[in-house]
Amino acid sequence: MIAKELLDKLDSCLGSIVPEENHLGIDETRGLFYAQMITPNKSKPLVWLSALFYGERPALNEDQINALDTTAAAVHEAYNDLFVANQLNFPFNFDQIDEAMAESAYGWCQGFYIGLLIDEEFWFGKKTEKLRPTDHDLLAVRNSAKLFLCMITNDFSSFDKAKTAELKKLIIEQGQEPNDDMLAASLFPNVPIAVKTLQIYGTKVMLGNAAKAAAPTSPIKLGRNDPCHCGSGKKFKKCCGAV
Repeated sequence: MIAKELLDKLDSCLGSIVPEENHLGIDETRGLFYAQMITPNKSKPLVWLSALFYGERPALNEDQINALDTTAAAVHEAYNDLFVANQLNFPFNFDQIDEAMAESAYGWCQGFYIGLLIDEEFWFGKKTEKLRPTDHDLLAVRNSAKLFLCMITNDFSSFDKAKTAELKKLIIEQGQEPNDDMLAASLFPNVPIAVKTLQIYGTKVMLGNAAKAAAPTSPIKLGRNDPCHCGSGKKFKKCCGAV
């Protein structure tokens, strides 16, 4: 659990720079940093610092830069410590959710979605991407990421058509109009499993990348008639290969 003091300090710092409506709130900030932690291709600080201002980072004076860098870095480090310790968990218990928690969780989802968009291609795939029915893991990842897109933007154009039809049917059976708002609301209970799906996948990719980076590289073998690697211009067999 991230210390409330750290988040309050960052929120106060952001509020001293721009009006409240021009920067992420505390719940949105929590979602943003969570997404940043589970994304393998870590973005540079300038990117996620700009995301705190909805991507429109204002001109800052030296004092504001120093204050923002210090407070944001402290929150980032705290989240990173949780992730490294395998203690980064979805912060809401949907089994005991009430109106206040639902509002807080929705704000978190908004920030989480903004965080996913920082590496949009990794989470949502290329526009030309075509997955096969057998690509179960990646299909689950794409649908989980698009769940946040649909829920935050009410845009269901790229969402799984069969799942959308199923949701509409359930809403109609409940005697309600299956409009976009109702569709988005019906996705909300699936947030915890969607986050878990994305976190497992992101962590798996990170571990795979780390293993590749740690693997020893094979030495380059020169043929005896190849130019010598020392740059002498001679053939390998008549230079270093002759030793």
